[in-house]
This record gives sequence, C-alpha cells and structure tokens, in this order.
Amino acid sequence: MSQDRRILRTQKLLGEALIAETREKGYKNVTIQDVTKRADVGYRTYFRHYTGLDELLISVAQDRLDEFYEILDLPLPGELIADPVEYFHKIGDTLFQHIEQNQKMFRFLLLDDSLRFVIDPVMSRACQKAEILLSGLPQENISAGVAANHIISSAFSLMRWWLENDLRHSSQKMGAIFTDLIIKPTWLVMTLEE
Repeated sequence: MSQDRRILRTQKLLGEALIAETREKGYKNVTIQDVTKRADVGYRTYFRHYTGLDELLISVAQDRLDEFYEILDLPLPGELIADPVEYFHKIGDTLFQHIEQNQKMFRFLLLDDSLRFVIDPVMSRACQKAEILLSGLPQENISAGVAANHIISSAFSLMRWWLENDLRHSSQKMGAIFTDLIIKPTWLVMTLEE
C-alpha cells in the first residue's frame, strides 16, 4: 500500500510541476528535465510513470475530470432523474463554480489550441458519461448519444467563452445560461412529439 501512495505522490508532484512550468514558459517550451527538477523527482524515475510530457498532461487532465465527477456525485446508470432540466442546471452551477475556483488550470487546458490533443479524449469521456446519464430518459426524436455530444461540445464552447471574456458573468449566471441555452432546448428536442 505504501508503494501505491508513493506512486500517486510522485505522479501528483510531476503533474503540479508540469502545470507550474507551463504557466511560466508555455507548454511547447517545457522539457521533462524542467518538470523533474521542479518536482524534485529523478529524471529516470519520470519514465517509470510516463513516456513523455503529452502522456503526463493527458493524465493530469483526466484526473481533473475525475475530480469533477466526484464533485457532481452523478447517479448510477439506470437511476431515474425526476427533473432532468433541474438536475443538469445543478451540474451547470457546479461546473462553473469549479472552473471559477480553478481558473488557472482551466485557462491552461481550454484556451491553448495546441492542447487539443488533451481536450479531445476528455470530451470523449465526458460524452460517454453524459450518454449513460441521458440513456435512461425519453429519447423520442434524437438519441442519447447525439444529445450527449451536443451538450458536451456546447458546454466546452461556453466554458472557453467565459474564460476568454475574463469571467464576465458570475458562476451562477453561467449555470443558468448553460441550462437555458443548452439543456432546455436539448431536452425539448429529445422529448418533443412529432
């Protein structure tokens, strides 16, 4: 068990060092040596955990996504959601509060177009989770997969806009915008009878 803790500690140190170095220099200017020096981890030890910087960065992004899912306390697949619009409104509120509290990380991940290779797998995983959530709801006109893709890609666009505009609105206002602009219309189209 202590080895598992040491591994997790080393990975956390490396991830934090990568983020700090990237904020200072930009991702393209960071080397593995920069990261290991800042984390006070041996250069050779780095390669026991990761093959390169891209792999470390993807790991950091996936860890942040997992943290967010823990905060959301999502229902289990198949659990009925009494009021889906209200439920997703709460997700929107939580999402934008989380972004506000972790602005540096999200600015780094979402506003640098060269990091698209990191965001794509995160979005794909988020779409899978959203599809599972939506699959228990009525799907009269469009499938849960199509709706999930729309919700996630639109949410990422909205997050980027908010960060690019220096958090112009409060996180609560952004949660409401998320609901009104993305969730309500999607729900309406999913359940609208022809």
